[in-house]
Amino acid sequence: MPYSREQVVAAIHRAFPNLDPSQLIARLDTYGIETYERERERVQLAIIALSEGDEDKLEKFLAVAKTDYRDVLLWAEYPEEAKLDTPEQRQRFSELLKKLGIEPK
Repeated sequence: MPYSREQVVAAIHRAFPNLDPSQLIARLDTYGIETYERERERVQLAIIALSEGDEDKLEKFLAVAKTDYRDVLLWAEYPEEAKLDTPEQRQRFSELLKKLGIEPK
């Protein structure tokens, strides 16, 4: 599903109702300049969602996206799978170890 610039602008207004949206949009637009920074609007929407209306978090997730955009997509779109330590994750890891002939502790 393609995402639009209008969705990004609307998300900024919702997440940061008391701030100047033009400054935040300018910051977000630093993502997508490089050829390896893919899916600009989708990633920008993920950054906004993860920021939860906090400018510092927006900057943090923007920096992460510029390093590897897949991280913010995973965290925003698949939060349960992104959790590192859940009973399900531990079970899957134990099963993997058993398949490799290693007895889990």
